[in-house]
Amino acid sequence: MRKLCLIIIDGFGVAPPGPGNARTLAKMPTVQALEKSCPNAIMVAAENSVGLPEGQMGASEPGHMTIGAGRVVWQPFEEINRSIRSGEFYKNPVLVGACERAKKKKVPLHLFGLYSTGGCHSHADHFHAMLRLARKQGVERVFLHLFGDGRDKPEQYFCVDFDLLKAEISSTALGTLASLVGRYYGNDRDRRYMERTKIAYDLLTQGAGDVCDDFCAGAKAWYLKAPEKEKTDYYIHPLKTLAFQPIQPDDVCIGINFRSDRMVQITRALEDPDFSEFPRPVRVKDVVCMGQYSDHLPIAFPATQVPKTLGEIVADQGWKQLRMAETDKFQHVTYFFNAQKQEPFPGEERVIIESPDVANMADAPDMSADKITDELIRRVKSGEYTFIVVNFANPDVVGHGGKLEPTIKACEAVDRNLTRLLPVLQDHDYDWILTSDHGNAEEMYFPGTTDINPSHTTNPVQTFVHSSIITSSADLKNLVGLKDIAPLCLKILGLPVPEEMQ
Repeated sequence: MRKLCLIIIDGFGVAPPGPGNARTLAKMPTVQALEKSCPNAIMVAAENSVGLPEGQMGASEPGHMTIGAGRVVWQPFEEINRSIRSGEFYKNPVLVGACERAKKKKVPLHLFGLYSTGGCHSHADHFHAMLRLARKQGVERVFLHLFGDGRDKPEQYFCVDFDLLKAEISSTALGTLASLVGRYYGNDRDRRYMERTKIAYDLLTQGAGDVCDDFCAGAKAWYLKAPEKEKTDYYIHPLKTLAFQPIQPDDVCIGINFRSDRMVQITRALEDPDFSEFPRPVRVKDVVCMGQYSDHLPIAFPATQVPKTLGEIVADQGWKQLRMAETDKFQHVTYFFNAQKQEPFPGEERVIIESPDVANMADAPDMSADKITDELIRRVKSGEYTFIVVNFANPDVVGHGGKLEPTIKACEAVDRNLTRLLPVLQDHDYDWILTSDHGNAEEMYFPGTTDINPSHTTNPVQTFVHSSIITSSADLKNLVGLKDIAPLCLKILGLPVPEEMQ
């Protein structure tokens, strides 16, 4: 029986060499040797190929989901966009129901989430559409609680997007600007509840923040006074307007992010009856989610059911499989790789390696790559697992910080660990596939400029394959997108490819 390890380097795309390409500037002898000697293919990892709109950069969630599903799964982003265009959005029973409850109880409707045109976790258009829906439903009071971006758009882009929101508020004659805080606090997913999530929670429910007349002016003031590494929308400290009204237990809240992973913590803090991460004076009873933040809350756009995923097929054989990543990408190799199935499959073991506790990963570009490799090598040697999925997060997480030198170091850290890992895999009879979920580190500057690009890209990724059934790159001619990886995995494992993947 063959065994297989799927290695996903996060945010590691392909682009021509240049002053902002951390991948080609880094000393990566192992990857460079693979480029010369290992069968490989260049694959699309953005836009429609991963279920996103045309022109939309790839991302970790659709990337991992596409890899694990072995097919294109249309993402909630595109589903919501289509529903807005068709008008079905304004009839959505979950969203309409939230508006009706706010009217019936005579309480405010609060919209909270990442306000950005980045399209990775949310989109400004969805805030705007929700304002129009609330107006259509006769809701009288809508408060807007915004999280600054600074990652999926340029680092100081808030004011550009904010102009769109002000125009929409003026057009619909509805919506009160209430609070603003960086996504570092409002959208943390690293389980830093006390240090990060609590700051956002205290702002939303108690008004714990500085007062400002205008959020754009507040953001610019933050850029001036912030520490050098935090002069971005990502780290904006809590701000509130004079019109701010805190979220009360009986108010109605709607989380706007369509992507769930960065909304879990703040939503739990607001509504989870069993929440115990920090003292919580206010528990909101009526929270609605745009995406699947929780299994017990109303979801406006539920996850698509995807049968016969790669993990499910492996589990059906009675084989053991291992999923491993550090904190920031753990949900991606588990929940998203399994097409948004929270519970492990039978025989699926999950190992999370804690990420360094630093505010900016530029200060720790190696992250926990060494620890991941140490633990993975130990488990490879045990011979327990037929199929392994591991994620190295460094190029993506450090790349989001927008600093070239740390991102180069992040790429080099991954290469050092590949140098350690690949021979061990081969010595223990594992075939392996090395790929990425989307681009990032290969384009640290916007094309033709030296302006910092902290975002993902639409660039392709490169996939390397070491297997007895693959003898040359010509054998990978059908490997054109991330959806083609799962069928290849099944072929290497000696399993038939289901119709759903064809």
